[in-house]
Amino acid sequence: MNDNLGITIKKVLVNGLVFVGLIALTLFIVFRNISPGEITTSISSVKFRYVAIGLCAMGIFALGEGLNIRRPLRMFGDDVSVPQGLKYAIIGYFFSSVTPSSTGGQPMQVYYMHNDGLKVSHGTLALLFELLSFETVTVTYALIGYMTQHALLVRSLGNVRYLFLLGIMVNVMVAAFVVMAIFSKRAIMVLCGLLVKIIKLFSYDKGNRVDEKCHLMIKEYHSSAVYFKENRMIFVKTLITTAIQILAMFSIPYWVYLGFGMTGFSAFQVISLQAVLFVAVSFLPLPGAVGASEGGFVLLFKMLFTKKLLVSAMVLSRCLSFYLCVIISGVAVAFFTRKLMNKKKVE
Repeated sequence: MNDNLGITIKKVLVNGLVFVGLIALTLFIVFRNISPGEITTSISSVKFRYVAIGLCAMGIFALGEGLNIRRPLRMFGDDVSVPQGLKYAIIGYFFSSVTPSSTGGQPMQVYYMHNDGLKVSHGTLALLFELLSFETVTVTYALIGYMTQHALLVRSLGNVRYLFLLGIMVNVMVAAFVVMAIFSKRAIMVLCGLLVKIIKLFSYDKGNRVDEKCHLMIKEYHSSAVYFKENRMIFVKTLITTAIQILAMFSIPYWVYLGFGMTGFSAFQVISLQAVLFVAVSFLPLPGAVGASEGGFVLLFKMLFTKKLLVSAMVLSRCLSFYLCVIISGVAVAFFTRKLMNKKKVE
C-alpha cells in the first residue's frame, strides 16, 4: 500500500505542475483581450445573494458526495460518520481535480480509508457504487441537455457541437463498460478480448499487459454484483442523492446568470447546457479539464451573456464551481495528511 502511495504521490506532483501550467496558460488566454480590472469591475457588480447561493450549491454537492460514500460503507458494517464521508469526498475531489481524467482521486481515497481502519475491498466497492451513480446521472443529464437544447447548440457551436457529442458518447461508453463489468461478465469479456486483439496489432506485449489488467478488473467488478443485487434500495438512494448534488453543481452558471441581472433563458436551459459542457470535456486527459472547460464555456454560453460580460461570467462560474473548491479541498487535504503523519509517528 505504501509503495503504491509513493507512486501515486509522484504522479500527483507531476500532474500538479501540469495543472498549474494549464491554469497559467488559461489565464494568459483569458486576459489577452480583456484586462483583469474589467473583470474585477464586472464581478463586483454581481448581486452577492446569487454568489452565496452558488457557494451553497457547491456545499450541497460536497455533502451529497460524502453521503454517497458513507452509505455503502455503512452497508458493509463500517461505522463511518457524516464528517468522515465528507472527508473522503474532499480528498477525492482534490486529487481528481489535479490529475488527468480524475485518475488520482480513488486511489487516494482508498489509501485514507485504509489508514482509518477500513478494508480496502470495502472502500473500493463503496467508490464503485459512487462511480456508477455519478456516471449514470451526469450522462443522463447531458443527453437530455443535448436533445432538448439542440437548436441552441447549433447556434452557439455550429459543427463544433459534434465534438461535444463525441465527449458525451465517450462517457456513455464508460458508463456502459462499468455496468457490463459488474452485471455481465460474458459481455465484458468479449469486449475486452476485442480491445486486446486491436492493441496486439500494434504491440503484442502491451496487449498482454492490458489483457491481464482487464481480467483483474473484471474479477473485481463482477464480484461486487452480488452487493448491488442484494442492496438495490441503497443504490436507488445513491442515485437520488447524486441527481440532487449534480443538479446543484450544474446550477452554478444559472446563479451567475441571475447575479449579472440577465434574463431570457430558463434555469432548465442553462443547467442543460452546463450538463453538456461538463460531460463533453470530462473525457479529455487534462487535470480538472482546465482550459477546455473555460473555452467551452465561452463557446457555449455566448448566446446567453453579452460580449462584455461573457468572460467575467466564465471566471466567476469557474471560481465558484472549481478553483475555489480546489483551494479549499487542498487546504483540507494538507490538514488530513499532517494529522495522518502525526498519527504514524505516534504508532
